[in-house]
Amino acid sequence: MIRPKIKILKEPTLLPSEASHYLETLMKVKRFAEFLLHQQLWCFGKDINSPNSNLLVKYGFKKVRPPEDKSGSTNYIFRTIDKVGDEVSMVLWGFGIYYGYGNNKCIYIGRYDVYPKLIHDEPLSLPAWAPSKLPEMKTPQSSEEWEYSFMLMSELFEWIARYEKWTNWVMDSSYREVCLKEWDQSIVSGNEMAWAWNKVANFFRKHLVCTEVPRKNIIPDLEKLRKPD
Repeated sequence: MIRPKIKILKEPTLLPSEASHYLETLMKVKRFAEFLLHQQLWCFGKDINSPNSNLLVKYGFKKVRPPEDKSGSTNYIFRTIDKVGDEVSMVLWGFGIYYGYGNNKCIYIGRYDVYPKLIHDEPLSLPAWAPSKLPEMKTPQSSEEWEYSFMLMSELFEWIARYEKWTNWVMDSSYREVCLKEWDQSIVSGNEMAWAWNKVANFFRKHLVCTEVPRKNIIPDLEKLRKPD
């Protein structure tokens, strides 16, 4: 698999002692979160081919396929405006997830590596068909960048938890178990996926150093969404 380019600064502004809180926190949950994300992206694939409808499109994602002359991953793009007027963007690929606000730093998390990568200097150009087409990225350097990355990760994982609850609501409680019948790498059961993502999200949120409350997640109200016919 082609890996995205990662920019490592030669003179990081963050001393090892200052980084230890964030690195130790990430390492405690990294492997579990990677297995869970791998399972989640499998489930997203099942949702795309749901018997009733494409659930990601039903939820509000825009589907953008690669041109016929190009190979790559379909882009599922979700954009909305938050309560303070900033644009929030999320992009799902088979190889990872992009998430962030407007022109601020955004994060990319790979399917097999939840170590956050920051995208900022060069804006993300969509659609992007492969990891090699993503902007140059860097690992968090300063304490502020680590803090911001943790905030975005907690929001993203909370979003996935709420999406899982929505999926169970529009389908039924047995739907995820059916999705995982052909998946031999389950780390949690289908009914535990929302619970597991909430646990991971809360873990990152708990270890935020600053006292500022992160922004609310971009979750449509359940009652405003119809069940598929």
